[in-house]
Order: sequence, then C-alpha cells, then structure tokens
Amino acid sequence: MVIAANISFGQAFIDEVFNKYSGQPGFTSVVITPQLFKLLALVDKTDEDLQMISDKMSSLRILVSEEKIVGFTEEVRAKMGKMNYLSIMEVVDGSQKVNFYVQQKDDLITDFLLLAIDGKEEVLLSITGNLKLSELSKLGKSGSFGGGTGHLSLLKSLED
Repeated sequence: MVIAANISFGQAFIDEVFNKYSGQPGFTSVVITPQLFKLLALVDKTDEDLQMISDKMSSLRILVSEEKIVGFTEEVRAKMGKMNYLSIMEVVDGSQKVNFYVQQKDDLITDFLLLAIDGKEEVLLSITGNLKLSELSKLGKSGSFGGGTGHLSLLKSLED
C-alpha cells in the first residue's frame, strides 16, 4: 500500500509539472496515449518494439522549454528524492546533461523520467506503464523511437 501511494504521488507530481508548464509561452508539450500506440501497432505488425510498447506503456509525455526560461528541470530534480525516484544514470557531455530516474514495483518500472539540459533547451520526458529495464533499453535501440539519435538513444547502454 505504501509503495502504491508513493507511485501515485510521483505521477501526481509529474502531472502537476505538465499542467503548470503546458501551454505556457516558450514551452512545447506532447502527450501520447496508449490508444495511439495500439493503433500504430495495428498498422505495422512487424515492428516488435512497437508491439511490445503498445501493451506495456500507458503514457508518454514530453515537455520542452526552448529557451531555458525558468529552469523547470531543476525544480523537478529537487523533488526527485522525496518522490522515491531512483537515479539510474547520468550523462554529462559539455553543456548537455541527461538524467534518468525510475520508480519501480518489484522488477517492473512504473515511471520513467528523462531530464535533459542541452544548451538553452530543457526536456522532461515521462513514460508510465509496466516495463522491465531490458524493455526500456530496447526503446533506445528502436528505430520507431529515434534509435541511435537523441536522448532516448542513451537508454541502449542500460543493457550493457
């Protein structure tokens, strides 16, 4: 019960961040529902990664601040420990800093957060569902999810 309460509290916090900044000047937000993944999986039944994701992800949300207006990723980082998110990886390369956080229930990742600062741009990517670490790693390799380029491509190193 305590774990479930912490997980929903973490999701509520991320909802709060998206609600606060979505639609504000200088921000772009994208919300992808499970229905879209299921529809895409019907279109391309040969894409194994898409088939797996359509069953296991309940949402994918992205929030981008194009001009690092308010430093919202620092606000999120400051609350990560209180939300029982575990830091699983950090990548720093010049002016780019990418952090990966998860909330788990047993061996399943229920919440995955990517926080990135790249020059003037800040990104928050949130995935909810029931994924194993190996399945998250496949997202980094998948052509359907920008495999090989971008911040998500860093996930492929989780399997190593």
